[in-house]
Amino acid sequence: MTLPKIIFTPAYEDSLRTIEDFIYKSTQDFALLQSFAEEHDQALAFIAENPSTPAVHPTTGDQSWPFADGRYRLFFKFLQNGKAKFIYMIHLIDNRQANLAIYPGNKLPTFEEP
Repeated sequence: MTLPKIIFTPAYEDSLRTIEDFIYKSTQDFALLQSFAEEHDQALAFIAENPSTPAVHPTTGDQSWPFADGRYRLFFKFLQNGKAKFIYMIHLIDNRQANLAIYPGNKLPTFEEP
C-alpha cells in the first residue's frame, strides 16, 4: 500500500508555527512542545493511513480530525488521481480559541452586571 504524499499549505504551516509558539511562550516547557509535536505526528500518520475515515464536509469539501484529546483539529483535503494520492493539509486550530473563521457561531460567554 502506497501512502499519500502529505503537502503542508502555507496557511497550515503558519497555523502550526503559531500553535508551537504559543505553547512554548506560555509554558517555557520544551517537554510540552515535544508532546504536541508527537501528537501531531501521530495524527498525520493516522490520516496518511486512513485518509477516507473522516467524512467530507458537505459545504467546504474538506475533512478534519481532532487530536491531543480534542484540543487541536487539523483540516485537510484528500485527492487521488489514478495511483497518485495527495493529502493537502489546509488548516490547524487550537480548540481553546474562538476560531471564528471556522466556527462563526462561537461566542464568548460573559457575565452581565445589573
